[in-house]
Order: sequence, then structure tokens, then C-alpha cells
Amino acid sequence: MTIDGQQVELKEGMTVYEAARQAGINLPVLCHRDGLTPTGGCGICTVEEVTSGRLLRACATRAEASMVIATGSEAAVAFRRTALELLLSNHPADCEAPCQLACPSGLPAQELMEQILAGNWEGARVLARHYPFACASAAPCEKACRRKPLGGAVAICALHRWLAEGADPQEEGKGKRTLPRFRSRMRGLTEEALLALCAEKGERRLAAEATGVTREAALYEAARCMRCGCRKPDDCRLRELCASADAKQESFAGEPRPILRQRSRNGFRFDSSRCVLCGLCVRTAQKAGASLAPAFHGRGFEAQIGPPHGRTWDDIPEAVLAMVAAVCPTGAMTGAAAPSNSSLVQVT
Repeated sequence: MTIDGQQVELKEGMTVYEAARQAGINLPVLCHRDGLTPTGGCGICTVEEVTSGRLLRACATRAEASMVIATGSEAAVAFRRTALELLLSNHPADCEAPCQLACPSGLPAQELMEQILAGNWEGARVLARHYPFACASAAPCEKACRRKPLGGAVAICALHRWLAEGADPQEEGKGKRTLPRFRSRMRGLTEEALLALCAEKGERRLAAEATGVTREAALYEAARCMRCGCRKPDDCRLRELCASADAKQESFAGEPRPILRQRSRNGFRFDSSRCVLCGLCVRTAQKAGASLAPAFHGRGFEAQIGPPHGRTWDDIPEAVLAMVAAVCPTGAMTGAAAPSNSSLVQVT
């Protein structure tokens, strides 16, 4: 067959995606992973068959000797961009929290709040001191906080100052940011939906210039954070693809997906707002022979990923949770670490 002008020798059962890779052409993929049964569900790998003008899902289309494939045609590129923009249309999630983007030091405020809520005071201090406290009364992080119109911004500055007290900015240094061109934003959510993301719905109690902060006050303020930023913003395949394709989040006015956040005892976390229903978690667990694993529920716009009916994430073995978190291409599944003595092929 011919791909982008190159003659490619075919092997029996080879897909267009595999043939392209054999020719040294790397097609973008989101729902595909080597070794798993391809579905072609996301359409990100779409190419054009020049002779017929057909658009084909490269990962799920068998290669044929008569094909003449163009991977970068105008029609194929436009289709891939549209597919990404449709995914973004109901993606109510920030890549980075606005507070972190606005902070002069780049403080990951969401991570700081999580350390506080976990009672990891030493970890919170280390994190706070790594990002020098640089604000006076302006508090740009609090001006950008999405909680501001809902009972007041989280008291980020007061907590940062309290935890970073005594740090030497010259020793600690400023945090680094890696920001691709694309950044999704949380939008289209009602006040009720936004408040539902907070463990504490109450109003702010700490002033920005507050001193003598107590652990009780810190825990209260940390619980007011709605955690709008992604847990792995620099390791998101969706983000990389949107940046390279110049996809726009506002191209389609989709209804925001309900935001459901769940976690297991071992630290595994699931955020439905970041799930693109690629099915990699389901297919990976099936191939490993796991009898308890993530599954699809519902159809169409109601489709979602979750534990099997009648089960919770705690019921799924840690090895399986680690496995599915590792293959998730977005920030939907994070945080699980496989036990050192686990064997994925023996998971039951």
C-alpha cells in the first residue's frame, strides 16, 4: 500500500496504523494502545484514503494493498481537530488551577490544600517553603480563586505565609512551570455544582493578612478548596493532542458532564470530569484477566466509567487500580501504586 507517498510492505492482519508506524509515520492516538483490541472510538487517528475520499480510523482499519493513504490531508486533520473539540465540549476541568497560574511563585495551592487535609503538616511546610511567599496585600492567587464569589476565596496567602515562615527564598528557589499552549477551563457549571466540589461549603474565616493561624483554621480553609486543577497536567495525552491540533474548547457548546470524584483507601482517585470514555482502563483490565475492574455504565450521553455494579473502588485489587491509572491518558485516574509483590496476570 501507499502511505504519504511511501510504499509499505504489508503483513497479514496489519492495520493502517501499524503500516504507518512501520513507515516511520506516527499517527496521533488517544483510545489506542498496543496489545489491546482497537475500537477506533475517539477518531483521533483518522486518515484519508485518497482514491475513494473515505476517512478511516487507522487503528481499527485493516490495511489493504490497494489503499493510498494520506495521513495529513486537510480533511483528515480537520476531522481529528473536530473530534478533539467534541471531547472538550463537555470537559468541565481546568488543566491548572487559576490560583496557581496567578501566583508569582507558582505555588501549587491545590496540592498544598491536599497536604493540609491529609494532616501531612511537614509535607505542607516543605511544599510551601519551596515556593517563596512573595505577596503583600494584592494576593493575585485569591483574586483568581474560583471560590471567591462563593463565600470568599480560599485563604491561600494566609496559609502559605504561615507554613513558609522562616524559609530563605534564596535557598528554596522558585517553582518551575511547564505550560503547553492548550489549557482547558472549568466552565458552564452552576454555583450549586461548584460548591459540591468543596468538602466545606462555608464562608471564608481567615483574612489574607491573618497571623497566628491554627491547624483547625487551616483544615477549615483547605476544605473550602474546590480542587479545580488536574492532578497530572503535564502528563495528559488529551492536552498534548489539543495543543498540537490547535483545538478550541469553545468550538462546541456541550452540556458539562457531571463531576464525580471518588477515591479508594490506597490513594486511587477517579475524576469523572476528566474521563474521555476511551475505554483503555476497561480493555487493559480485561486483557490481564481481572474479574473486578472498571466497567462501562449507561449509553450515549449517559455513559460513564465506574466500579462494577454493587461494588466500590475499594473492592478492586490495588494491582488493578495501579494498572488502569497507569494507562489512563488524562487525569481521570491517578494516585494508585501497585504493591511490590503483585502480579497483574494473576489478578482475580
